[in-house]
Amino acid sequence: MILLKIMIFCISALAMIAGIVTMASPDVNTVFLPVVVEGVQESHFARSYAGFVAAVGYLAMRFLYSSSKVQIGTVVLYIIFVMMISKMFSFIYDGYTTIAVISFFMGVVFAIGLYAVQKARKNQLDYNL
Repeated sequence: MILLKIMIFCISALAMIAGIVTMASPDVNTVFLPVVVEGVQESHFARSYAGFVAAVGYLAMRFLYSSSKVQIGTVVLYIIFVMMISKMFSFIYDGYTTIAVISFFMGVVFAIGLYAVQKARKNQLDYNL
């Protein structure tokens, strides 16, 4: 069991490092990206995907060291939040495109909706099961 935890930790750490380096570096073509990104649209996509990879790495690491059950809404909020951060880096380094701005605001509205529904649901849950 300890070997599996070590493997998950190493892969999670690599995913976090790869995601953060790809989304925060000025040149999106890093050693972690297996394709060459040439256009602005591809760059926006690569940085958004890097945010997803970083979020999954963080959540896998959190899973290893947490004994509490994390709700699905919280997991999705973490992923969306990190993807929005990577989208902001994409705006800084790659500029604005119509689809990038639309997808950013859709993500913000989605995250606000998830947060509101999750808070409403927490108030309705009965913990005396």
